[in-house]
Amino acid sequence: MPKPPLAPDKLPTLDHQGITIEAIHHHGFSMPDRGAAPRSRMLYGARNPEDGERHWRSTYEEIVFLINRNFVASGEAS
Repeated sequence: MPKPPLAPDKLPTLDHQGITIEAIHHHGFSMPDRGAAPRSRMLYGARNPEDGERHWRSTYEEIVFLINRNFVASGEAS
């Protein structure tokens, strides 16, 4: 039976151009009885002030780049 996942660690918030960036250390999903444990990872989130939608990226640089583009994903830019 898999063990329940560890709760993510919430790290101190960061700020870029007046927008709060949340940093969390996510430990992965449920822990298996056998085999390798899920890999932990860092996630960075920011909320778009216009529509309130939260965006998550895997690096600080990616979330800052998204904020600098006013939350327009690279595939949506024209």
